[in-house]
Amino acid sequence: MIAQNPYLLKKCRIIQKIRETEDTYTFFIKTDIQPAAGQYNMIYYFGVGESPITIAGKEGSIIQHTIRAAGDVTSHIDSLKEGDFLYIRGPYGNRWEIEKAYGKQLVLISGGLGLAAIKWIMEEAIKQKENFKGVLSLYGSKNYDSLLYRYDYDRWFPQIDFRITLDNPDPRWKGHVGLITELIKKSDIEKDAVVFMCGPDPMVKFSVIELQKKGVSLQNIYPSMERHMKCSVGTCGHCMFGPFFVCKDGPIFSYSQIKEFFERKEV
Repeated sequence: MIAQNPYLLKKCRIIQKIRETEDTYTFFIKTDIQPAAGQYNMIYYFGVGESPITIAGKEGSIIQHTIRAAGDVTSHIDSLKEGDFLYIRGPYGNRWEIEKAYGKQLVLISGGLGLAAIKWIMEEAIKQKENFKGVLSLYGSKNYDSLLYRYDYDRWFPQIDFRITLDNPDPRWKGHVGLITELIKKSDIEKDAVVFMCGPDPMVKFSVIELQKKGVSLQNIYPSMERHMKCSVGTCGHCMFGPFFVCKDGPIFSYSQIKEFFERKEV
């Protein structure tokens, strides 16, 4: 039996494109791939390169990718229009194991673009909310203009405990202002809660500290560690994190697995 080529690209049409912020768009893409919440794709732009992008959602044959123009590849991808084609390989990585939170409180923590990695599992949790003692989702954004998925808030707010905080005040914002760690301090989080998290490393580091103060075990805290992924098949070694390949062993880890490596810049 011939193994499938892991570098095989699939041609996928952009069905819809939504502008989230000044430099961030969500693409709705028709494809036959069958990903799980937490996985990512490598998105290729011919003549420029490819970039790992988390899968923000899936409905039927349509997947969502939320992409910020942060370099040559993502800037070129964000220039594409509805009806254009994207070239994808994947999906790669492991998934959010939502069943680990059955019968417990599920806590979702996201910062900035990290909400894209949390969005799909949050929507799955809404569908399955009877399986949990409660669903708490905390989202931190730098400022009002960088908020993602504003068109979904009215749907999310009535169904789960969804809270937002901005780092900086804005006259258009009447909600909480401050770091997401302040939201964690003010929230009722049970000791046996299961936490899924994605955001900048400093956010993860200090959120874990606050969660530990509430008695949450490191084994029950699962950050998505999407960083430096290049080949996505564990051959180039670019994403090695201690003994792990983020692209193959992750990107989701129990914090207890990666604690000793997390704050070392050289890994």
